[in-house]
Amino acid sequence: MAEVLILEPNRQECRRMAELLSRSGHGVTPAHSVREAERALAAGRRMTVLDAQVSFSQGCHFLRMLMDRGLPVLFITSDAANADHLRAMYHGDCDVLQSPFDNETFLNAVDQLLENGLSTLRCGGLRLDVNAHCVTKDGEPLVLTAQEFELLQALMRSPDAPVTREELLRTAWGYQGMGITRTVDVHVQRLRRKLGPTAIETVYKTGYRLRLA
Repeated sequence: MAEVLILEPNRQECRRMAELLSRSGHGVTPAHSVREAERALAAGRRMTVLDAQVSFSQGCHFLRMLMDRGLPVLFITSDAANADHLRAMYHGDCDVLQSPFDNETFLNAVDQLLENGLSTLRCGGLRLDVNAHCVTKDGEPLVLTAQEFELLQALMRSPDAPVTREELLRTAWGYQGMGITRTVDVHVQRLRRKLGPTAIETVYKTGYRLRLA
């Protein structure tokens, strides 16, 4: 199950979608304004449901934040003619759902986007394909060891958020023990040499964070 951010000014419709997602086991953060939605991104959401009626002048920075984090977006629109424009505007995994829609159609659209997002991760210029086991940076392939690939995947699943060394050990190595975090430090140093010296930030007394810039 995933953490989903809903940006929907209509409180009744927002409540309806939130209840549907909650009953399906997803975590939900509702937002009724762009400012609320931008604050919620710091909590590490996996995808966003966005009402396309939010004005471009208000939402363009928010969309850029979503694209930089490689988060999938489900646009909600009442105008079917707007679908192609929305898909072309968002450079990442997205889909468009025309309202009004039934509950099953909505949940299926969310699940499909989440499934796609699990296999392809995007953060800034980085693109990681889990199934094909390949990584590109600004369109150019990167040669990573198997362990570097797993470490990068763990960092990309929490973009712009600090990940502890212990958590990286569990997700990238499968270790449950503590006290061998030096292994993480060594591999981060090697990965930095391939991504660039500023790509992975050390978070004091915590771990590491993938920088999106």
